[in-house]
Amino acid sequence: MTEGNDAVQPKSTETTEPESGKTQQVRPPITRRDFLIRSNAGAVAVGVMSGAGFAATLVPEPQAPPRPAPPAAPPNPVTTRRVSLDIDGKKHDVTVDVRESLWETLNYQLGQSNCNLGCDRAQCGACTVVVDGRAVNGCSLLTARYGRGQKILTVAGIASGPGVQGLHPLQRAFWLEGGFQCGICTRGFIMSSYALLQSNKNPTTEQIKEALSGNICRCGEYAKILNSVKKAAAELRGEKVTYTAPLITDEAPTPITQNTGPSTSRQFEFVTALGTIEQFDDLALELKQKPGILGVSGTERTVTPIWDPSRLDEIRVRQMLAETGHPVRP
Repeated sequence: MTEGNDAVQPKSTETTEPESGKTQQVRPPITRRDFLIRSNAGAVAVGVMSGAGFAATLVPEPQAPPRPAPPAAPPNPVTTRRVSLDIDGKKHDVTVDVRESLWETLNYQLGQSNCNLGCDRAQCGACTVVVDGRAVNGCSLLTARYGRGQKILTVAGIASGPGVQGLHPLQRAFWLEGGFQCGICTRGFIMSSYALLQSNKNPTTEQIKEALSGNICRCGEYAKILNSVKKAAAELRGEKVTYTAPLITDEAPTPITQNTGPSTSRQFEFVTALGTIEQFDDLALELKQKPGILGVSGTERTVTPIWDPSRLDEIRVRQMLAETGHPVRP
């Protein structure tokens, strides 16, 4: 047997052309088996069967980078806090919600009714308390922030003792001068006035209005409120004060002081009429504080002062009106 590729080579055949008489070699058609043998396909088959030789030449597919680990869940937020409140000179240890207002703590946790809730939006001033000498709205203060030694003062903490005589001059003046009506706003007005009189015991009407600008009285008792603050300021300065209403105590009532001597009055017409009756109330309150003026009445167009003729005359009364910014016609 012949070795090598010669053993599988197809044999050619000889043919003779009839015209020329020449002999030609005719190769038989190649088969698929012959093609594979000639193209050395056996090596391919060996590589497929072994596997290892081809596997070493394969390029691995790119892999996605590993995903980072999810972040750890945050701890639960703190929703309560233990605080020690200094209210009217007494310590109160309470656990409060961090969203809880001072007004809520006073009423719901401590059971105190020392400040009223009006709008709950820090606009009406009914819930006013004094913190470290400053008037603030209790409905807008977070209790959790006021347990660090701040001095919180409510209307119940400004009295000096029991009974009527133990009332603070502001409390007494609001009561006896009628500086209240329904009473919802009264605690707030008193505490705002208290903060003012701690630094200024002789305020002007404009200064009082500025200090009370954050308080609203829906009943419209502003003239009496202003008068109450002025009476309280005078008492704090050590002056003798006569109230409109009698001061009734267990000892003896204080009668209303009335003028029994001669008096003079005259109606004057304003050069420029007032805008509202509230402006007249402010003017009347200011005139009543003048020495010798016994009473004032009138409207937006006219004013009728009553004065002591032994101390004042008409010329001086006209001057007083001009000094207030509201001159009258001759």
